[in-house]
Amino acid sequence: MKKFILLFAITFFSCDNMKKNKQTNIDPNDIEYVDLIGEFPRKDLSNVLYSSWFDKNYEDYSVDKVTADKIKKYIGRDLKIKVVMGTWCSDSRENVPSFFKLIDYLNIKDKNIDLIGLDINKENPNGDEKTYEIINVPTFIFYKKDKEINRIVEITLESFEKDILKILDGSGYENAYYGF
Repeated sequence: MKKFILLFAITFFSCDNMKKNKQTNIDPNDIEYVDLIGEFPRKDLSNVLYSSWFDKNYEDYSVDKVTADKIKKYIGRDLKIKVVMGTWCSDSRENVPSFFKLIDYLNIKDKNIDLIGLDINKENPNGDEKTYEIINVPTFIFYKKDKEINRIVEITLESFEKDILKILDGSGYENAYYGF
């Protein structure tokens, strides 16, 4: 049912319908909010329902290019990242756009990143919260050759660039909830 509501909302507020409403300048605050639940493509975050916070936080994030350039040597086709988030969650709204700004700088392809949405109870019908042992959102899970190497849970310790570098170079990153 939730996927149907989301599909209805995306269909209603996209393509031809948005062209018809072009003159009215739809205010995202006037739209009934629908969470993205389950797997979804990145382009869904560009929808009018989410773009107000996604676009602003993406633009406001300044990539640490010196550290980001050090990450580049660790990026290969075998690097995969799962982002488990909640569109209702303030930490997801702040950190997911920042993460994607860095990902775009690093030229990591969207096919190497899976986005998974959870509801306000941190659940979805697929049981992804159990499969990926999610305690808080957002959670960024890093895989090499389909094996989890580490994760960032809810917040970065230093910055996305420094935390990801420590994850990928194997220098002993421990997320904020390590050991809990």
